[in-house]
Amino acid sequence: MKTITIEGQLRTEIGKKATRQLRSEGKVPGVIYGGASELNFSAPVTAFKNLVYTPDFQLAEIKLEGATYRCIMKDIQFDKVTDDLNHVDFLELVEDKKVIATIPLKFTGAAKGVKDGGKLITKMKA
Repeated sequence: MKTITIEGQLRTEIGKKATRQLRSEGKVPGVIYGGASELNFSAPVTAFKNLVYTPDFQLAEIKLEGATYRCIMKDIQFDKVTDDLNHVDFLELVEDKKVIATIPLKFTGAAKGVKDGGKLITKMKA
């Protein structure tokens, strides 16, 4: 499974005014849930590109002020008008804690009863 590394900074100020300031600087606010405590952070919008705009399920390794957190993406929010990335929620992967995640399945190959073009071939006895 592919891992994306995101380097960010912890946030001390939360709220509408602080997040608007971050977005004007080209950063995206985010939250990490599931660990000992929830962590508010921000990172450049370009750091999320390979994680958000892909159909693949990937792990995120978030580095904040010397500490590293292994996470999966829980939720994302986009601006209704501009479709810009507004907010990202992550779920920290902690040893001995169960996590429920939706993982996309990719089927490869063809079934035994299927031939070229997806047409089903059956044998009939006379």
